[in-house]
Amino acid sequence: MAALFRTGPELDPSKKAEDVLAYVLNETSPETIERDASASTTKEELKQAPVVTAVSNRAKSRVLFVTEDAAALEEGSTLQIHFKNIASAFEEVHVIVLTTVYQAKKGVVRLDTNLWLYSTSVRYSYTQFFAAFTVAATELQFASGFRPDVVVALDPFMSGFVGSEIAQRYKRAFQIHVREDFLSPYMKESYGKWRIMFGKFVLKHSHSVRASSKTICDRLLKVCKHTDDVSVLPKFVDIQSLIASAKTDSGAPDLFPQFSFVILFVGVLDHESTLFRALDAARSALFSKAIGMVVLGDGPAKGEFQKRAEILGIQEQVVFKSDAGRLNEYLNSADILICTDTTEASDEVIVKAAASGLPILAAENHFRTDLFTDGESAFLCPKEDTVCFSQKLVKFLNGNALRVQFATNAREIVTTRLSEDPEVYKEAYRNSIESVFGADDSL
Repeated sequence: MAALFRTGPELDPSKKAEDVLAYVLNETSPETIERDASASTTKEELKQAPVVTAVSNRAKSRVLFVTEDAAALEEGSTLQIHFKNIASAFEEVHVIVLTTVYQAKKGVVRLDTNLWLYSTSVRYSYTQFFAAFTVAATELQFASGFRPDVVVALDPFMSGFVGSEIAQRYKRAFQIHVREDFLSPYMKESYGKWRIMFGKFVLKHSHSVRASSKTICDRLLKVCKHTDDVSVLPKFVDIQSLIASAKTDSGAPDLFPQFSFVILFVGVLDHESTLFRALDAARSALFSKAIGMVVLGDGPAKGEFQKRAEILGIQEQVVFKSDAGRLNEYLNSADILICTDTTEASDEVIVKAAASGLPILAAENHFRTDLFTDGESAFLCPKEDTVCFSQKLVKFLNGNALRVQFATNAREIVTTRLSEDPEVYKEAYRNSIESVFGADDSL
């Protein structure tokens, strides 16, 4: 049988890739960049500042973030707000956003005096690598060197691969941030086998990894055995902004006018979610047409939870929403929060709910029992006690004065006990990134 694939050198894929890369690198060489420097508006803005190769020579470093999340280009998005908030912690912040022509136009957006966003806007996803290299070379490299001191990828997939190659090309420190639990056995369907394998491959070639939660960090430790620099990123909850938002939005239109009373559940709808317990607990109450349950979240098990609502006969009263970026609006439109999960992510939701003045019915864990007093500032139940959730939900439904009392007490607790200093957070975030300089042996 004839061979399925020809193997001549002229058809060798790796040889073709080398030729394409060689072309790109030639087009992005220092000589070419210097020749075309006048065409780059960003370089005109920055060319007066010398490139510093050692971070110790100045108080703040320059950082390049690489992300696939097109939300970075959306005004008011959580990710864009994050970049604006942490920009003051660094001398410069540059963000390469790997996008397609359907997501954003190619170009440079300057959000602040030291914050720039660059959109690749390619037609095909497999050309993002070359597009990002071109952006890095034309916008961030001078005849005297590459501006950023450290490259940070906000996911271990294409962003991680692109960021790693840019860091290696310009001999810069590299770090990966893992914000989603893609290593969870329940996330295989969402991410796909090959994408997960690719993520693991990229992680195994990084000397510095950060996770958004301890749960994710524990999973990463099993993959990143080649390095000791794996830890959790510092967190920040702007409690004062949440309180201000609740006051500002108090007169905003009701998102669910069809219901007189709204029970809110927030969480990732995977196979580790305990939404089933919340549905079971609220079943009796949801037989009333005036009461509704809003589920804010998405995930591979969403269809199963929708089916469960049908089986329980409450599908008309349960509304599923996926726009988690509008969490504050949902908190302000609900009457109580029910939280049967006990994860770190759900702890953050509870803090935000308390700061927004929303009464809370939640499963017990160490954090919550330490923060709240059951029956005074929140209702707490053993995490597997569905009957307890159901009974205390009825108490909330029948006691408006009780809900007001809990909301007032919970807000006071998080305001006094969990008050966050944004400057302390920014410094901790910067230190977490800059610690990579001592972790990467390749530099």
